Amino acid sequence: MAEQRTRRRDLVVNGRRIAFTDTGSGSRTCVLVHGLGGCRRHWAATIPALARTHRVIALDLPGFGDSELPRISTIANAVTVIDALRAHCGVDRIDLVGHSMGTLVACEFATRLPHRTHRVVLAGGPITSVLALFAAPITTLRRDPRLVNFLIEAATAGLPLPTAMRSLITRTPWARKLALSPYVPHPEAISEEIFGHFLSGVGAPGTLATLRQGFGYDFSAALTLTHPTLVIGGELDRIAPARDLHRFAATTPAVRQLHILPEIGHLPMLERPAEFNRVLSEFLTREWSDVGVFADS
Repeated sequence: MAEQRTRRRDLVVNGRRIAFTDTGSGSRTCVLVHGLGGCRRHWAATIPALARTHRVIALDLPGFGDSELPRISTIANAVTVIDALRAHCGVDRIDLVGHSMGTLVACEFATRLPHRTHRVVLAGGPITSVLALFAAPITTLRRDPRLVNFLIEAATAGLPLPTAMRSLITRTPWARKLALSPYVPHPEAISEEIFGHFLSGVGAPGTLATLRQGFGYDFSAALTLTHPTLVIGGELDRIAPARDLHRFAATTPAVRQLHILPEIGHLPMLERPAEFNRVLSEFLTREWSDVGVFADS
């Protein structure tokens, strides 16, 4: 489960330091993009599996993890950072794997820079109901009260946690359960190690600045995706409900495969890493034609 021991590297983009790791080898390069309140450690169980076939780059988005807070936190800025990282690493095209908010970044990168994109994977997203929550909060919550879980995420993800408090929560089963319940249906099954990866992104200074960008955000560009796309999520995800993923897959021709993991919530790469990694690796290594056949698995 542990992330391969890879030295953290830094790159300065627009005057701000961006932290990332770079491991593995292969003819293709995969960039892992975390979600709100996340960091590169959220991919700790994914990196070793992908590194067998790919060069794997996992970054902390601006204002998250070990990366410095940008002057303006926007999806467009995140796209600029990823493209600068791609160029810095000497890579022509990349596979993009985004989680939650990272799915928006992945879609924007692929539609703005199609010549730099090879494959797209959207895990726990796209978070279309969350975007609807920003646009019409009362109407959206009436339609789906479970989206209050996103409000809990938004309210807590930016709160700094002292080291002693992190350690206490990690060691205490009931505290881990309380912290994880908005995200996963079976928090009691999450180990201390996995919980440590989850908790490592909490308290990022970029959280609130990024949330503000949700108001008025236009996600319509994602509907013009042209690269073969995998959508993978959890059957019991309360933030990116399975019905949203089905609807997106049905209306987006670029989606070649939809995979819903049973009894899984919003953190599929940490809740069920073996199956997540298998589906991800199979999709990225498979040859897809420009016009694919949709597969609902």
